[in-house]
Amino acid sequence: MNDKMKPDNPILIVDDEEDTLNSFAFTLKFENINNLVLCNDARKVMPLLRENVYSLILLDLFMPHVSGEQLLMEIHDNYPEIPVIIITGNNKVETAVDCMKTGAYELYGKTR
Repeated sequence: MNDKMKPDNPILIVDDEEDTLNSFAFTLKFENINNLVLCNDARKVMPLLRENVYSLILLDLFMPHVSGEQLLMEIHDNYPEIPVIIITGNNKVETAVDCMKTGAYELYGKTR
């Protein structure tokens, strides 16, 4: 088994629901993507970004304290080189358009 961390820089997964974080982590690890950082508190995202380099961010849209939309704007303004994929159960076209205009790379719908 290859112990090399893939990707070289970790993927940051942000969701307030532990089950969702664990599900994404399990799925990615099953595909041999093993360099992951899980964050269940949106308030910790910006400090994490100041301290580390990330390859990708998977970001829930609806979280307490700081919304995914607000975080998306901050990430895009301060770290435009990091692709952000929005994770949401919201299926409104307007939400998708707004996130894409703000800089989201992609939107991924999940069921809650």
